[in-house]
Formats: sequence, structure tokens, C-alpha cells
Amino acid sequence: MEKDRIVRVNDNLKKEIASFIQNSDLKNSCGFISINHVDTARDLSSARVFFSTINSELTNKDLQKYLNDNAWMIRKGLSGILPLKRVPELKFFYDEHIDNVRKIDDLIEKL
Repeated sequence: MEKDRIVRVNDNLKKEIASFIQNSDLKNSCGFISINHVDTARDLSSARVFFSTINSELTNKDLQKYLNDNAWMIRKGLSGILPLKRVPELKFFYDEHIDNVRKIDDLIEKL
């Protein structure tokens, strides 16, 4: 039952983080950002947020640093939206999975 709760929290965080970023001043620097996956700790103290982006002014590392520097603002904005007593601390990571899939697709097409 606890696992089901974590899955619901992850899905809800994923949706609300993406919505918050797209509706805030952060979107100007982020470009189009996609929240691919959220992995929340069992005690809900922290969450790892995996993202990818298109048309960002910043490099992937700079964007990751920018989001981590502004994680407090996202967390504060989510506190009024999410039905949680305490919003987990957010740590952003660039999701390299999509880049790896594209590289594999290119290699397969070259064969």
C-alpha cells in the first residue's frame, strides 16, 4: 500500500512540477522542458527529478544547475498545490536516456 502512495506522489509531482515551470518566470530560461521521471524517497523527504529540454538557451549542465538553484521556488509553489504536509526537497538531473536512444537509433539506421 505504501508503494502505491509513492507512485501516486511521483505522478502528481511530475505533473505539477512541469505545470509550475511552464507557468512561471523559469520557462524563459528553460525553453520547453519535459519532466520525464520523478523518484521520491520512501519517507517523502527528497525527490530526484529527471528532465529533458528542447530549445533551451542554457546547456544541459547549466540548466540542471539553474533548476537546482531555483528548486526552493518550485518547492514553495508546489506547497500550496499538493495535498502533502511537506513537499519533498527537489534535486534535478538531466535525463540522458533520450539522447542515448537517439544515438542508438542513428547507429541502427547507418547499418
